[in-house]
Amino acid sequence: VGANAAAAEWLLKNGGSVKGHGSDSWISDYNGITACYKPSFKIAHIEAVDADITSGGCEHFKGLDHLRSVVLKGCVNVGDSGLQMICKHCFQTLEVMDVSGTSVTCSGLNYISMLPKLKVLTYSERLKSSNEKLHKDAIEKIQESNKNLELNSV
Repeated sequence: VGANAAAAEWLLKNGGSVKGHGSDSWISDYNGITACYKPSFKIAHIEAVDADITSGGCEHFKGLDHLRSVVLKGCVNVGDSGLQMICKHCFQTLEVMDVSGTSVTCSGLNYISMLPKLKVLTYSERLKSSNEKLHKDAIEKIQESNKNLELNSV
């Protein structure tokens, strides 16, 4: 099983959905997993809203060379170490990321500066109030590395 099929299987088992590169349809039911076993299947989009995704499981992002967007909204078990793994493994392709409602802290936001192609970042408003200086420093670092990034706090 390749990286894309393994990641798809893990995501589907934990309440997430995937969309393959060049596909118009989402796979969100484990019964649709067979499409992910084709050698041509490459994950382009991940949506895991309130899913049981953990930081440790983010190691599954290794080898996802076509991944363009990741929505982890409400995945409370994803923190800084999970975000670090995603940024490390997908820095060349990731364009959209939503980490709102996760356990990512202001310190973790610093990993976002590793994503030169990121166009949109959505994160939790609570980070602003948790530590004003750390938040400001993290946002400045992100904006320095990517001048055209759209930042959304919710």
